[in-house]
Amino acid sequence: MSETCASTRAPEDFGPVIELRTPADASQLGPIRSVSASLAERCDLTLDQLADLRLAVDEACSTLFRIALSGSDVVCRFRVSPDSFRFSACVAAAADDVDGPFERRFGWHVLRTLTDDLTLHRHHGNGDGRGSSVTISFSVRCGDAV
Repeated sequence: MSETCASTRAPEDFGPVIELRTPADASQLGPIRSVSASLAERCDLTLDQLADLRLAVDEACSTLFRIALSGSDVVCRFRVSPDSFRFSACVAAAADDVDGPFERRFGWHVLRTLTDDLTLHRHHGNGDGRGSSVTISFSVRCGDAV
């Protein structure tokens, strides 16, 4: 189901991409949060910034879990560089859910407050409702860039 969350190649100066694929279910928030925090330790984040990062990951994934097709996966990608922590999560979704009012919900405002750069990508598939997905991406400045 997650074929619609295909990898995209980004510039090499952002560091390697680490990908985590897991069922799109709230029970997976703990492991996703743990991986995020572990990777974020490569950045020079304060404890408060690390807590904000965990909350941002929770909010992004929770938003996507609500619209994920039953039985589908969430694909999380992490990219850590000396100056930023980049996160994206993608789920396969029904065509009707792709155009949901994400940016008008409270959770989106929380994400905007906790992150330095936030984007939402809607992929409408091939027109027949199959292959549709939603991706939420954000970055947080690390170290001296904070």
